[in-house]
Amino acid sequence: MNVAIVLAAGKGTRFDSIFPKQIAELNGKTIVEYSLDIVESLAGIEMTILVIDPVYETIFKEITRKYTKRIELCPGGATRQQSVYKALEQLNELIEKKEETNVLIHDSARPFAHMVFQRVLNKLIAFQAVVPIVKTKDTIYVIKDKQVVEIPCRDHLYNVQTPQGFSFQRIYDCHKLALKKGRTDFTDDGSLYSTFQKNQPVIVDGDQLNFKITDKQDILLAEYYLSNQTTN
Repeated sequence: MNVAIVLAAGKGTRFDSIFPKQIAELNGKTIVEYSLDIVESLAGIEMTILVIDPVYETIFKEITRKYTKRIELCPGGATRQQSVYKALEQLNELIEKKEETNVLIHDSARPFAHMVFQRVLNKLIAFQAVVPIVKTKDTIYVIKDKQVVEIPCRDHLYNVQTPQGFSFQRIYDCHKLALKKGRTDFTDDGSLYSTFQKNQPVIVDGDQLNFKITDKQDILLAEYYLSNQTTN
């Protein structure tokens, strides 16, 4: 069984809104709905754990009402890592222990992830950890105390995207080990997996359109993309 974990509990402080960006409107529907629409359309995913801020539970319940696939709401934690762990704990109570299960962990602030979902889902047939990446276009400076201390070679730099796919038991064990060792600083599950597993995740191509909405300028970019999709 394949399960999507859709993270929608973040505060979105850089978005500069009284509401979290996940429930902000983009072309007539909330941003989180784009991710839920993708899951609904993919035959290979049977269920979603939607991680939310309980303050907005009523809104999320209304949003999810239209979907036919099973969606379970899960309260988020103080950090992304904690939110994922809570979702994994909840999923552990829901699934049959003998059933082979994969999870696709996705940030709901990436609304145009359909192609990447499909690529990760396809790779999970044969591999236990899959991470999508795109090559970095810009030169990167490492800054410390307002001084440039390093300029890494751009040829070796890639941006990591979601969804990231894993064997449920493998990533659940990694999260439990991270908690046991007091590690709370992971900002994605691929790096957490790499730290606590001997094998590295398999890499697949991401998509430049699978960008993350962080601020209001990203909303304008998303609206522009959607308008072109409509007219072309």
